[in-house]
Amino acid sequence: MQRSLRYSLFLLVFTLIVIESFSQNAIRAQIDKERDEPSSEEKNYEKARGLIRKDSTYYVGYLLEGAYLFERANDELGFKKAIEPLKKALDKIEYDFDPLLRIRTNNYSVYVTNYRYHRDYGLITYFLSRCYQNVEQQDKAMEVLKHIRDRNFQMEIYSDSYNTMAWIFHRNRVYTSKQFPFLKNSVKENVIAANKYLDSALLKIQNDFAVNNGLYDPNVLNRQYLSTYHYKAMIHDYLLDIDSANYYYDMLIQNQAYSSNNYAEFKLAMGEFEEADLFFREAEDRESNPEKTTKEYYYMRGTLATYRGQPQVADSILNNVLQSQGSTPGYGWHCIGLARAQHYEGLTAESQERTNKAARFQELHIGTTWGQEQYNMAVASLNYINQLQFKKEYWFEHDEWYFWLNPVNWYRWVKYTLEIRHHKMVLASLIAENPEREQVIYSIFSPENLMSFDEVWSAIDGFGNEYFIDIYKKRLQTDKRPRVKKYFRYFLGKLYLAEGKETEAIQFFNQVLNDPDSADPYQTMLLARTYEGLAMANSGSEKARYTQLLYNTYPQLVPFTDLKMEFNLQEVSTANEEHLKIVSQLKNTSIYFTSNGKAPQVTISFAARGETLDIRYAVNNGGNMSQQGILTIESTERENAGKLLAYHLFGIHKTKIGEQPRITPAVEKEKSEKTEKTEKPV
Repeated sequence: MQRSLRYSLFLLVFTLIVIESFSQNAIRAQIDKERDEPSSEEKNYEKARGLIRKDSTYYVGYLLEGAYLFERANDELGFKKAIEPLKKALDKIEYDFDPLLRIRTNNYSVYVTNYRYHRDYGLITYFLSRCYQNVEQQDKAMEVLKHIRDRNFQMEIYSDSYNTMAWIFHRNRVYTSKQFPFLKNSVKENVIAANKYLDSALLKIQNDFAVNNGLYDPNVLNRQYLSTYHYKAMIHDYLLDIDSANYYYDMLIQNQAYSSNNYAEFKLAMGEFEEADLFFREAEDRESNPEKTTKEYYYMRGTLATYRGQPQVADSILNNVLQSQGSTPGYGWHCIGLARAQHYEGLTAESQERTNKAARFQELHIGTTWGQEQYNMAVASLNYINQLQFKKEYWFEHDEWYFWLNPVNWYRWVKYTLEIRHHKMVLASLIAENPEREQVIYSIFSPENLMSFDEVWSAIDGFGNEYFIDIYKKRLQTDKRPRVKKYFRYFLGKLYLAEGKETEAIQFFNQVLNDPDSADPYQTMLLARTYEGLAMANSGSEKARYTQLLYNTYPQLVPFTDLKMEFNLQEVSTANEEHLKIVSQLKNTSIYFTSNGKAPQVTISFAARGETLDIRYAVNNGGNMSQQGILTIESTERENAGKLLAYHLFGIHKTKIGEQPRITPAVEKEKSEKTEKTEKPV
């Protein structure tokens, strides 16, 4: 009697399980059918939630929900929201289908039957790994990648375990196991580990060939190698292993699998600026995608434009980007790029305002090897050079003979000195704490150095001239980048000048001028700074000659140097006392007005227009109009009209005088802040 009852209960339970299984399979089949039905983007989230309600144990609804949230994430909170459903999707697909995920076969019908699960697993892990990387939870990203690796897929669809592990090691190379347990304890060890993962990726491709041969087109199988070569090229570029980097980039270019952005940065590191600019422009077309990643090419094009002596072009590029993108990932980097352009336009207050915006913005470093350390250093660098320029502005605007008789000016001198020293030490401490400073910063040009060469000089200026003389003399002998060596010579000229050794300084500066690339328009800033150095190393007519050459080359730099430009001011027709006052104020700026007929001739005229005053100005420089235009003075700026006019003679289009925004310290994010580079090559 008891045995019969137990048997009946067993049959009942078994029957219920079978019925439930058939019912569940029917529901899941319906879910799969609904998933494949087209729907608008706006309806996708609603669809995902509906599928979850139909079967909360099935992964598909969570995958769709996570993908929807990932694609719309703009900030840390957005990516964290996407993590929750994606993690559920991963747990559920592994629970229900793990044996199928581990199948390796050369049988077409078996592989096709299980392909959808392999594909969906790849999608889930791709989105989830990216979310963890984007919110700087690198240890969890590595765990997801280990899930992929340990299932030994014959083809990692959408995912790329070994390559992505290498990527994570490389982008976090400046950290140690203290930040993330999986890391090594030095930059060198982390880069070595990254390379080993890439070697493992190549070995896996070879081992998987037999099982994939016949299932996939040979071109598809070969392109797997190109994906790994992409990362190999990136690492050898970083290490300045030029021959190896060239080898991998050549392979990628031959197969149209290269990243235009990364190749441009390689060319930039080689000192080949024109080629770099061409490939950055190409990247705008080839690599523009809806995924919210840092668009490095806009930032770098801005830097190259300042090298060409066209900071206004850089301003235009980055302003347009900022207006179109809003406060999305990359906003902070583009603010930094715009601030740099405005600094070299001579618009110091505007530059500082933009730097402050970057400092306040919590940037996500998505799809780039650029990270928080470089971000903080770029902000600190701009804070420092802007502070220097604020002081230079005040000195330029007040060159009266009685300047030092005014106690206010002594106060300002002390204030500027203390502020400059503070920001110099902030920048110096960031460099001192940077474990890759010799590889990235002292090399001047590197894929990971996001300061201009001019900023690098400002950063090292005053910290051990003999030490840096030794560094750059050695680099002249050992560095394999011939087009960068003129920059080492320029630095040596500046270092010897700082040591008071003008003869040696002039020697190195002349070597820069005699370089075959000196006529390259991308060397405009270098040429201008070299003329400045030669002017400072000389006196008398030679000093005046090199100052004139500096003005001819990059006029916006002149007011912020320790040099005085000569102008020949033509007779001015002044109709009233106000006009006389403006001319008098112009003459009290740090400009040497001379009767020398060889100096550029300045003509000015006045025209009242309602409450505004138009000042027409022109600078005739040996028959060429180097500057000309109409300066419109509002009634609120009349008292500074002469100073504004002085700036316009140098192509600096200021509209106000005396503005100095308070510097905003960079926002400290929660530990830990790390980085990325243009990630997918194919």
